[in-house]
Amino acid sequence: MIAYLIFSRRSRGNELENDIVTVSKLQVALLAPEGDLQGQLTELTVKGDTESQEGLVDMLQEGALALMRRSDRWSYVASSSQTVNSREEAQQVFEQLSLEERSKFTAETLVNVNGSVQERLATLSQELSDPGSYVVVTLLVGTADDQPLFKDIQTSEALRETLGRLGAISPEYLMVFELLWSPQEEQANLSSDELLTSYSHMIPL
Repeated sequence: MIAYLIFSRRSRGNELENDIVTVSKLQVALLAPEGDLQGQLTELTVKGDTESQEGLVDMLQEGALALMRRSDRWSYVASSSQTVNSREEAQQVFEQLSLEERSKFTAETLVNVNGSVQERLATLSQELSDPGSYVVVTLLVGTADDQPLFKDIQTSEALRETLGRLGAISPEYLMVFELLWSPQEEQANLSSDELLTSYSHMIPL
């Protein structure tokens, strides 16, 4: 799923007035929770309001909560948060991160962009649910913060704290948001080999 709002003009507060933008990526691999996570993210995508900052904040909060409620399934994590000096540069960084993640998908079956929901049928190419298989969820966020939102995450405690911080971002500060998960189909998971091949940058928790 992709949900985003184009980088917008800001008008309040020091951080909201300048052109500095922080682009953050948080990626979590979970031991596959029997399809319920993918089903929840699908419902969130279909029903979510992607045409307003308030709607995107709600989606970000729900996505963060979905991950926090499955902390017993966390297996791997990857994170980055960088500050750039212009909205144009931030948009380039954000789009590059998005393209890198989407290129790992064998099929993109559900997209919600500016309120337009598109669903496509796909032939399952991932292995069906087996012990030791995974779902990877990625949160891409652009905010008006003048400093990175977090440092490299290496522990479950740091991941929990970061999810809480992302879930508390206000509509005024959220500029762009994208929610991705792989595989999208509820019946499919990534095998250990697929995870290591496509997401070799992730570290174990």
